[in-house]
Amino acid sequence: MTFGDYMEQVERDAREVIEEEAGWFNTWEDMYDALFIDDAVTGNGSGSYTFNASKAAESARGLVFDNDFIAEASAAGYGIELFAESPETVDVVARCLALGLVSNSLKKAYGSARAETVA
Repeated sequence: MTFGDYMEQVERDAREVIEEEAGWFNTWEDMYDALFIDDAVTGNGSGSYTFNASKAAESARGLVFDNDFIAEASAAGYGIELFAESPETVDVVARCLALGLVSNSLKKAYGSARAETVA
């Protein structure tokens, strides 16, 4: 997967969670925090999105030479040593970085979903 693919998948997964759970969170910040650790969005809660090292490796393989991912990872303080970590770690880091990049559109989705649940 490319980093762009990660952003698309994370946004899709997050929108599903927002639609189901927006009513439980009074603020976007609380919703974002929940998305950040949700295994169905980033895998950051348990350390794995796929719960399968081979699937994580397949997903993360394209990140090695993906300039967008490398730039975002570098800005977050990750260097080349990130790729020495487990495939699941690389996969989770990519998903967490992607969540941050798509958060503006997700914030709007949360606002709409929240308005429907409290109406």
